[in-house]
Amino acid sequence: MVVGLSAAAVGFQATFFTAAASPGVNGKDPVILVHGMFGSPSNWDTLKSKLKASGYTDDQLITFGYNSTSQSNVTTSEKFAAKVDEVLAATGASKVDVVGHSMGSLNSRYCVKYTGCAGKVDDWVSLAGPNNGSANAGLGSVLITAREMIPGSEFLERLNAGASLPPGVSGTTIWSPSDGVVMPANSTVLPGLNNIEVAGVTHLGMLRDNAVAGLVATALA
Repeated sequence: MVVGLSAAAVGFQATFFTAAASPGVNGKDPVILVHGMFGSPSNWDTLKSKLKASGYTDDQLITFGYNSTSQSNVTTSEKFAAKVDEVLAATGASKVDVVGHSMGSLNSRYCVKYTGCAGKVDDWVSLAGPNNGSANAGLGSVLITAREMIPGSEFLERLNAGASLPPGVSGTTIWSPSDGVVMPANSTVLPGLNNIEVAGVTHLGMLRDNAVAGLVATALA
C-alpha cells in the first residue's frame, strides 16, 4: 500500500481529524508511545495531538522514556514491561496498544515476544523501525544499542526468530523509501504483518505526518 503526499491526501487526513468525535468513553485501549534512539517522550507531541483529535483522551496516550544509548534493548524491554503493568493498573484496561518509532519498535516488540508483555498487547505499530537492522548502525558501534541494530546481531537474530509477533497481537509496520536513516528503508517490513509503504516521508517526518497519523489511528482501531 502506498500513501502519497498530495494535497488531496493531506486534505483528507485533516478532514479525518477535524470530523472525529470528541474524546470520552470510547472503548479504545490505552496507547503507549515508545521513542527511538536519541529520542525523548516529547517526540510524540504532534502525533498525540492528532490521535486526540481522532477520539483519544489525554489519559489514553502515554509516553515511555528510557536510556536509548547505554542500556541494552533487552533491559529496556524489561522496564517497558513494568510500564505496561503500570498503565493497565492505572486505567483498568485489559490490554494496551503500542506504537514504536525507530528503535522503539525493537525493544517494545522484544517485550511482546520475550519479556513481560505477553498477553497484554492488542495492537503493535512500528514507524520506521529498523526491524531487520540498519546498515549504518555500525557507525555508532561504541554504543550497545547501535551494535544491537547491526544486521545479523545476536539481539536481532533473537528478536526475529519465529513469528514476528505472538498469536493474538495485530501488527502493522509503516515505512518510507525516503526514510534516510534506516538502510535499507524496507528493513521495517516484517513477515505476517500489515506492511504499509508511504511516499515522501522522512525518518523523523513519520512523527509529524498527517497521512501517517491517519494510518496509525486506523491500525489501532
